[in-house]
Amino acid sequence: MVLSTAITTIRPMTSQVLDAPDDVEESPQRSPRTRPGLLSVWLFIVAGLVFAMVVVGGATRLTQSGLSMVEWDPVSGAIPPLSNSAWQEEFDAYRATPEFKHVNSEMTLSQFKGIFWWEFAHRLLGRVIGAALAVPFVWFLYRRAIPPGFARRLVVLVLLVGLQGAIGWWMVASGLVDRPDVAHERLALHLVTALILLSALIWVGLDLRTLDQHETADSTPGGEADVSPDASASTELGGKSFPLAVSFIVVLFAQFVLGAFVAGLNAGRIHNTWPTMNGSWIPHGINELSPVWSNAVDNPIAVQFLHRWFAVVVVVVSIALAWSLFRVGSTRLATVLEAVVLIQFTLGVLTLLHAVPVGLGIAHQAGGAALLVVAVISTHHVRPSGHARFEKRDPLAGALMDAPTRA
Repeated sequence: MVLSTAITTIRPMTSQVLDAPDDVEESPQRSPRTRPGLLSVWLFIVAGLVFAMVVVGGATRLTQSGLSMVEWDPVSGAIPPLSNSAWQEEFDAYRATPEFKHVNSEMTLSQFKGIFWWEFAHRLLGRVIGAALAVPFVWFLYRRAIPPGFARRLVVLVLLVGLQGAIGWWMVASGLVDRPDVAHERLALHLVTALILLSALIWVGLDLRTLDQHETADSTPGGEADVSPDASASTELGGKSFPLAVSFIVVLFAQFVLGAFVAGLNAGRIHNTWPTMNGSWIPHGINELSPVWSNAVDNPIAVQFLHRWFAVVVVVVSIALAWSLFRVGSTRLATVLEAVVLIQFTLGVLTLLHAVPVGLGIAHQAGGAALLVVAVISTHHVRPSGHARFEKRDPLAGALMDAPTRA
């Protein structure tokens, strides 16, 4: 009842405020009803769910469970099979897929249930994330709790969740027609979109937390920003570190794409030695495809070669970033960054040496997501001070703040 009232109230307003000019003069007083601290906690919780989604997605891939559900039913698909006949119907649908015919032709119904539950959990978690983001957003918007400048960002986050679901089904569909697995390019896009969503949730959450801290300091008697020479020098050094931090995130995403290619091409199950590839630094067959650039996408040997040596690039750039963090006084953040890089690099080597067992593979995927979280926090920490300003008015939230108070 409350949500229907909120939507009815918001709908006629959004058509006007979304077309409003951006150069609206900001009111000197913010509404006391905005809750940046609460919103930041909400986004961090959703980010935790997305992190879990990435881990479960890795498990789904490693257990070869991603093609066990051959239909996408946004509503009825949230309910698993509840009877023997329903289970048999799901199994019969799977038996018509190329994966069953070419890979799992001996699979029994009992074995099918094992892979079904991984994919079901993956999709159910996606629904939970969508609800956990969209429903509170509508409520916060209705209650005028969103600070100026953030409503549009939150809309983008909600849309990203929907886009991620669509890409996920597009990926699954690639393995249901004439091939026994999903297209590795679509797998990479699915992973990268999830990690972009994770990064955006953390970044916006940190912006909201920063705003909450500034407002708390402004409302505290005698509370002022630190303008000492040491603080100014630290801010200047941090701003100079920002391009390096952004570069580190770019390098990480390139490594994520290569990792997804390795997973999609099953390239982790060949050349299971380190540091050489079966005794060779440059293995035979690394450039057997034409044109040459296609080896970096479709050749399992070349993809694994690039993934293992790009990991060294990640380590080198992380050391440079950690040194920058150390120089601005963020010793703890620098230490955490290098610790996570070391753990992730070690997990990668162990996963390769053991030909990608499920447990190590899941830990390696979780380590990559954890490293991205630390990288985003580090980048936010050293961003130029101007990036933390929130003077620009958000028409959507602003219109609601100017609306009459509701009971």
